[in-house]
Amino acid sequence: MAALHPVFVIVAAGTLICLFARALAHKVSDFAWFSAILDGYKLLPPGLAQPAAYGLATAEALVIVGLIVPVTRPAAAMLGLALLALYGVSIAINLMRGNRRIDCGCGGAGQGLSWFLVGRNVLLIGLAVVAAATPLPAELGLFAWVSAICGIAALMLVIAGAEQLNDNWSYLAAADDQSYVLHHPHVHDHGEEHH
Repeated sequence: MAALHPVFVIVAAGTLICLFARALAHKVSDFAWFSAILDGYKLLPPGLAQPAAYGLATAEALVIVGLIVPVTRPAAAMLGLALLALYGVSIAINLMRGNRRIDCGCGGAGQGLSWFLVGRNVLLIGLAVVAAATPLPAELGLFAWVSAICGIAALMLVIAGAEQLNDNWSYLAAADDQSYVLHHPHVHDHGEEHH
């Protein structure tokens, strides 16, 4: 990949640090909760959810620390890319199975599985590619650092806003489904009506 202006690299790395830190904070606050979520994905053999939870948390911690240190930033960004791809594929597999009524385990407010999350991870993978790029040699003055901080804050606000909109849409969709069932009690679970 071509070298980029260091502000772009810093914004990408800083945004990923914030996102992974948010996700890691929720994992370490309740490993039993996160292990149960992993088990709900039905992708691991029985008994491996808890070790996988510790492994993923450790990997996320390595991404956070690695992105802070310039010399390890490219490797940390690639590890973050791999985690985002793993999470995205896991979500997609469960969506194709029809298993969307579980928390994604992404951090922040609880979110059910949706294709929005898959698309979000694809975009974040692009951010990881930018974070892994070699920064052009340039002196960063006060304006550059302020611009980088504002860029990180803006991206986090956009991501949080998009997540909230997705949560609202999911809530309204679930409410519509529940309302339909209440008004059509003769409908089977598989969506077929008695005639």
